Amino acid sequence: MNPVPYLWRVLSRALVKKSHVWQQASSLRDPDLWDCTVSTAGHLCVADFDCVELANNYGSPLLVVNYQRLLKDIGQMMGAMRQAPEGSKVLYSYKTNCIPALLQVLHENGLGAEVISPYELWVAHKLNVPGDKLVYNGVDKSDESLRLAVTMDVLAVNVDHREEVQRIVQAAKDVGRRARVGVRLGLSNSSQFGLSVDSGEAMEVCREIIAHEKWLDLCCVHFSVTSNAKDSWIHRINAEKALAFISCLQQELDIQIEYLDIGGGYGVPTTKNMSGVEYGLYRTFGCLPKPADPLMFQAIDLFIGEIVAAVQVSCMELGLKIPKLLIEPGRFITSRSEILLAKVLSVKTKPNGTRFLITDAGRLSMTFPAEFEYHELFVANRMQATMNTNYQVMGRICTSADWLAKNRLLPEAQPGDIIAVMDAGAYFSSYSSTFAFPRPAIVGVDNGKISVLRSPESFEYLTELDHF
Repeated sequence: MNPVPYLWRVLSRALVKKSHVWQQASSLRDPDLWDCTVSTAGHLCVADFDCVELANNYGSPLLVVNYQRLLKDIGQMMGAMRQAPEGSKVLYSYKTNCIPALLQVLHENGLGAEVISPYELWVAHKLNVPGDKLVYNGVDKSDESLRLAVTMDVLAVNVDHREEVQRIVQAAKDVGRRARVGVRLGLSNSSQFGLSVDSGEAMEVCREIIAHEKWLDLCCVHFSVTSNAKDSWIHRINAEKALAFISCLQQELDIQIEYLDIGGGYGVPTTKNMSGVEYGLYRTFGCLPKPADPLMFQAIDLFIGEIVAAVQVSCMELGLKIPKLLIEPGRFITSRSEILLAKVLSVKTKPNGTRFLITDAGRLSMTFPAEFEYHELFVANRMQATMNTNYQVMGRICTSADWLAKNRLLPEAQPGDIIAVMDAGAYFSSYSSTFAFPRPAIVGVDNGKISVLRSPESFEYLTELDHF
């Protein structure tokens, strides 16, 4: 007998068993972490609305935005930024969740916009975001969008690669207006984004920008190097590197930079990115990693405070005027405020004992972030039931690649159950696709009211541009 398959199965069972222990002990089993409650019927409720009734009334799958949680997280971030230099700004990352009705709420509460595509810039323009509260990032900026950005007098068009400089110059000439620009620093050699500091590329691009000072105003240095960080150390280290570059700009080109754009990556305590090892074990053995521990995440006021302090110290050491700070949070602002509700369509038990839980929302259409992030799952109609059954939680596309979670411990399930996927406010709707099914509705709940933020797509809508 070949011992390798046997040892593989033994190892897999042991890892999954360990994962089940983690899942049962997880502090994420408390719905209050998302400002949710449990009704006397044992149903998950958002802003006093029963999730089961929401799914029945508005269809499944369904994305539900909890405005109470959203406003709380906005308030925490805006409060933390009071420590930053006067004139600093919070710019919401549109790529995280680009639902116009939700973005409108963010802007009404003081947030600006960080956009990465012509489409997102167009949305910001439609929402009347002031130019001085808008940064245009991204690697694929069309000429038309560059002209719009210059016309809007955006705070900065951040140059990601040197070929963009001449195109921004031309856009400024076309509009007849000087463009405010920044440079994105490539502080990681493993990433395709930004301009390399070590090779001298970033400095050469800055020289080229200065050579066109009639049309370009270099006012910003930008970096973004991490995602869902638990604490501030990566941001602090890279802020110091960016400030050293700004010091070189001041010495060599005799210019002062008004804004230091520290990018995004501010984590939330109720989800986490998998490490390389965790991801490898999950994909290889189906071992769902240890859940996020909310106590291990730095409070956002301390997170931002440490960044501000590091910037102040570095500027003093380098003899720099302290720049205004820009931050581009996405996940921290919206992750906890949105929940995905999905219906169980079928439960299948194979002869080898493997149980498949078939839902109407899977990795290939709604939940791609769940591939590399830990997300808590509840059975919304039986919140007090015991977690005692192992499931491969699948989607509805005809491929084994369409899974939501592997070896997930849940109460014994049955068709019609409603699965609640928490922290669906970061990238779920952005990554959602029309692979074989239309995209679902999105509703917002607050103060006893339900508002439809997006209607469910129809077959006719999906084929509107097609020629039969």
